Amino acid sequence: MIYLDSCALLKFIKPEAESAALRKWRESLPGDTELITSELARLEITRTLLRAGVDHQQVPYFAAQAIRGIYLVDLTTTVLARAMAYRTPRLGSLDAIHLASAEPFRPDLAEFITYDRELAGAAEELGYPVTAPV
Repeated sequence: MIYLDSCALLKFIKPEAESAALRKWRESLPGDTELITSELARLEITRTLLRAGVDHQQVPYFAAQAIRGIYLVDLTTTVLARAMAYRTPRLGSLDAIHLASAEPFRPDLAEFITYDRELAGAAEELGYPVTAPV
């Protein structure tokens, strides 16, 4: 099982330096590999695309492409409570929600994919197997 955060998922639809490596990495995964992310990712991807000037009518299509084939973890009060409980001082709210969404799956997580340095640092501090294909 592999968790992907929003910045990683955006690379599937918005060309960035690591996009090709991330696509190649994903193509190399066994077909039965479970990919997960927080429902928060759909919001973050949508807002990022809108801020980038993508036509609002095309945003739902692009957002759906970014999360295609990925299980969305519901954003529940339990997830929010876990996010509030982290004592990592430099951990932002949205990053805490990503970690809290991944938390129940931690025993089965082979990788936690992020290109965000602060999230990667916090995730490593909390024992997540952080990776960023390049």
